[in-house]
Amino acid sequence: MCATPDEHHVVCTVCGWHLHDDPVLGELTAQDVEAAEAALRAAERAWDTRAAALSGRHPEGRRRLAEFIRGGPPSGDETELPGGTGRTGHGMWSGRAIPSGRGDLLDDLHRGRFKELSFVECAPDGLHMIRVTIGEAGIPVQHDAGSVTWRSAVPAFDADDDVCRFQLAGGVGTLRLVDRREFDAAVRGWLTACLPAVPEPPVVLLGPLPGWELLRRAAAVVSEACAPRAELPADGAEPAADRHARCPEPAEGVPARRTLADTVRRLVRTLPLLADHTLLLARADRDTGAVRPHSHVLFPAGSRLGPGETATAEVTVHGGVTGRDALYLPVLAGAPAADGTGAPAVTVHQVAVGALEPARLTFVLRGPGEVDLVAPGARTAEGRGDRSALDVPRLLCDLPWRIVRPPRLELLFTVELSGADHGETEERLAFVRDVVGLLARRDRAGTAIRVGAVGHYDHTDYESTWAKAGTLLRAPVSARPPAELQAALDGWSPARRRQDTVSSLEDALREVAGLPSGYRGAADVRRVVLVVARRPPAPPRQHGVVPACPRGTDWRTALARLRSDGFRVLTRVDPAAGPAPPDAAGEQARRYAAEAWRILGADGAFRPDADPAEEVARSLAPPWRQEGPDCRLAFAAPLM
Repeated sequence: MCATPDEHHVVCTVCGWHLHDDPVLGELTAQDVEAAEAALRAAERAWDTRAAALSGRHPEGRRRLAEFIRGGPPSGDETELPGGTGRTGHGMWSGRAIPSGRGDLLDDLHRGRFKELSFVECAPDGLHMIRVTIGEAGIPVQHDAGSVTWRSAVPAFDADDDVCRFQLAGGVGTLRLVDRREFDAAVRGWLTACLPAVPEPPVVLLGPLPGWELLRRAAAVVSEACAPRAELPADGAEPAADRHARCPEPAEGVPARRTLADTVRRLVRTLPLLADHTLLLARADRDTGAVRPHSHVLFPAGSRLGPGETATAEVTVHGGVTGRDALYLPVLAGAPAADGTGAPAVTVHQVAVGALEPARLTFVLRGPGEVDLVAPGARTAEGRGDRSALDVPRLLCDLPWRIVRPPRLELLFTVELSGADHGETEERLAFVRDVVGLLARRDRAGTAIRVGAVGHYDHTDYESTWAKAGTLLRAPVSARPPAELQAALDGWSPARRRQDTVSSLEDALREVAGLPSGYRGAADVRRVVLVVARRPPAPPRQHGVVPACPRGTDWRTALARLRSDGFRVLTRVDPAAGPAPPDAAGEQARRYAAEAWRILGADGAFRPDADPAEEVARSLAPPWRQEGPDCRLAFAAPLM
């Protein structure tokens, strides 16, 4: 019934068919022969139907297999897999198990009691062997020791994959019979060719899928030939929890199946770490600026995961001076020597980090030598995180020699708060807030940049000496960390301007010149005043049609004082709106404004329509310098 060679048993150990019965007196009658033949045909049909139901992967394949079933295609109620799959006692093996990947065999391999451990699987797609060795720093390495398809090993198998699977499940049908003894010899030959040439090589056998008769037979041959040290149960399905298993894509309608490589990987992931798994970073000396490599321990030696477990580690890294290219994040086993040797690379990731910006990273440990970067979204070097994708010694040789810190920045704004409407003034305030926010991101500690501001409105006592004075200036905000100025700006409110000629900018400049320094007594400070306005300051005395400052404040005197104190005065002036004035008075006012802005902007000018806040903040902040090549590693601590 099952085509297994007679081994002189009363009952077949594979299919359970009675090969010999008690002797009877007399000749068999025609009725006896017919009954026996009917019983055999029914048993053969049931055996083939079982094999077809077990091996069929999709409806089309099952329909094709029905053509070969002895006794004809099964009826509708015979297409499901029967509960019993025949006897399974023949050729069973025993050995030490590997409970959850923490068994003696893997620990013996890890401790060096033997050099390699071979895993053998008899699978529906062929024979497979994977050899595990322990590489540098105790990281297990899987090697493909040999694989062969059943058709290549035993030519008697049908060339059609579905039919071959039917035969492996024990199906006989109307096909050419696969000789069982030739099959055994082919398995022994492959095993001899693939096993290492050492006495009694340690082998772990992955048990066959239940009911697959020829796979069970192949496993029995392996067990007899090399006495496996342990058996692993068959795993026929790919569990949803292990999303990182690297299985080939199954055919449409075919359930995914875990491969031998994935099974072995799950086991070796539970081995302990023999070396710290570290993240290679750079660090700049606070005093000299010298750049040195720095190893940050992500997962310490001795860490050990349970089956299916992972561990996470978070670390904040910082961008370098330029921020032009993605930075390398090499994960090593151990800490390298000064020349970059002595710590093999586990994986190499890349991440984009802005200049001087921080980035919070999350790493996941899946097993020895398996560390993934899961946040933020990143890419691995060469697209796969190959251990050899980056030359660590060369990377350390190409570190910059020194980071030269820039001078500190003291930046004071004057902001015109009067406008034709709320939108005009709000645009100026939004610009100032954006610049301050960008500087705050650049100096999160608030030690390298100080900013202050003075807001100014219209003069309100032009009409007569009895006119009620309004708000001339906002309370000045002295130089402080950028984040603190942002909070102060939230309380500033705009007002509608009363005339288009001049503002109280001269009073704001005088107020700025009298503000205390944010870095009193310091020498390495870049000092800047940025005027954000639309109208020029009023002259100390009336200039034709241009009204004078009621207080007689001379903006030129305030400007000279600022420059003598080391301030660069820059401007950001709203462009003129509307056509040029047609009369002489209007032309006189225009010429005064042009001259005033020329003098005020002699150190530099920004244009609202051409210079966004990002460019302004970048140009205001003193530039960092580095001696040597660009740093391709992230920094362990902020440069600021």
